[in-house]
Amino acid sequence: MEGFFNPKSVAIIGASSVEGKIGYEILKNVKKSGVKIFPINPKREEIEGIKCYKSVREVREEIDLAIISIPASQVPEAIEDCGKKGIKHVIIISGGFKETGNVELENEIVKKAKSYGIRIIGPNCIGVFNGKSGFNTFFQRHMQLPEKGNVAILTQSGTFGIGLLEKLAEENIGVAKFVSYGNKADVNEVDLIEYLESDDETKLIAIYAEDFSPDFFKRRYKKPIIVLKGGRGEAGKKAAQLHTGAMATDYDVFRGVCNQYGLILADNFAELFAIIKIMSMQALPKNGNIAIITNGAGPAVISADLIDEKRHLKLVKLDDLTGSASADEYIEAIKNLDDDIGIVILIFVFHDAPLASSLHKFYEKFEGGEKTYVAIAIGGKFVKEQKIKLASLSIPMFDEPSILINALDKIVWFKNEGSSS
Repeated sequence: MEGFFNPKSVAIIGASSVEGKIGYEILKNVKKSGVKIFPINPKREEIEGIKCYKSVREVREEIDLAIISIPASQVPEAIEDCGKKGIKHVIIISGGFKETGNVELENEIVKKAKSYGIRIIGPNCIGVFNGKSGFNTFFQRHMQLPEKGNVAILTQSGTFGIGLLEKLAEENIGVAKFVSYGNKADVNEVDLIEYLESDDETKLIAIYAEDFSPDFFKRRYKKPIIVLKGGRGEAGKKAAQLHTGAMATDYDVFRGVCNQYGLILADNFAELFAIIKIMSMQALPKNGNIAIITNGAGPAVISADLIDEKRHLKLVKLDDLTGSASADEYIEAIKNLDDDIGIVILIFVFHDAPLASSLHKFYEKFEGGEKTYVAIAIGGKFVKEQKIKLASLSIPMFDEPSILINALDKIVWFKNEGSSS
């Protein structure tokens, strides 16, 4: 798998000189990472000042990775050329295979690739992103990509993946590896998880998928895995088949198996993102005992109600500092928390004058210790500025209590039950 994320040389089969074409955007994005590029286009002498080749077989140097973006009918010949050239890693961006009913063509490219020892990501995908090097195979423009981090993202949906990457970047959450694997004709989520489990840069793995390989539930995983499944109902299953040719499984059965295997199952995108956010920024809570420290009653009352409904959470302490609270009082309240508290929810009304004028002290004096810290605050520009500052302390902030509480309940389940499954 390493060749997909850290190639030294890349052939772009279907490279284009026309701005806005997929082959052009892939070339531009790959070029930014500084790897050696070999554009493959029989109609061009050069693109972006880089010499073009009619086929990968004309290239004299070794090629670590080929990215294919040509009509589906031409892909078998391109795979044949890659095999004869000795390329062992191929990403097929092109669509028009199983997801459109063209199963035989997809089977043909897989059979041909196996005969040459080639591994394929795709087809019908956007490929990979390495947060450390910035290397990516995307054909999207104007994307805000995250810095390096400890989260790995696996997704069958390129659209979903793009949105998640930009959301992570916006919240200053780094990514270790990202893979959009589409139809997963060859490389699937199990292959990728096995690779990521030995990747020192990856702390947790998040997956969006519409179906799972039979081998997915045949082993235990060493790192936390968060799953969001598409294709749950009949309409969703039909949409999944049109999207990636996926055969979606019964969701109730899937939920039960995830619980049995210690996988964290998110119910929606917001919850998936919240779990990623908390687990990437904070250590797992030692228990579900919660203390709320607040200078505003409303959000604290809502949060208390939500906690009371959860099986794995318990509100042990509610410390209402009132609207006159300063940053010093928050720091003092944190210092006075008992050892049996696992999670601290800091609720801020940042606009209250005593807190607003002393916030710098919180950022200077905060010491988290062994507890898990999260925050809630609602507002506009000033609140968003504080979110960034809290992130520098590794404190994730939310504006919707229900999303946070649901995520915490599942994280505590994983810590106490799921990780020992």
